[in-house]
Amino acid sequence: MKKIVILLTLMLITTAVFAQEMKIAYIDMNKVYNQFPDKAVAEEQFNKEAQQWEQELVQKEEEIKKLNDEYQNLPPIVTQQRKDEKKALIEKKQREYQQLAEKLRNQALQRQTELLEPISKEIVNAVNAVAEKNGFDLVLNSLQGESVIYANPDLNLDITSKVITELNKKE
Repeated sequence: MKKIVILLTLMLITTAVFAQEMKIAYIDMNKVYNQFPDKAVAEEQFNKEAQQWEQELVQKEEEIKKLNDEYQNLPPIVTQQRKDEKKALIEKKQREYQQLAEKLRNQALQRQTELLEPISKEIVNAVNAVAEKNGFDLVLNSLQGESVIYANPDLNLDITSKVITELNKKE
């Protein structure tokens, strides 16, 4: 799939270059993202919430461990019915734990998306602003070499620092 996207991008660029002279640039989106101060704030908020979720899971784990210890240490005189009831309770608590873990995983993904969406929009707006100011026709993402395999450093096509500067203006 990546190869198809790269091939299509290169075909688009080649066709467009033949049609007219294009002004092309690229950015390292990962670098922009990691140097954007709002990202650290969002990460801190997410980590704070994640700690609370983790604490809930730890409490459930401790409860299950305690029940297991009690079950393992039941005296021999305890009836089979009582042992079965204790085992059923442990299994119920384990299912509740799994459900809670799944719920918290989904909640974490949703919360992460909520926190990162405004940051992504700001970055895209900054990229657009820099591209418009500098008259670029096309801006590619060099993140892990997905769209830019090679760029001649002498051509100064990397506008990452300009985008970071644009983002920092808004503070």
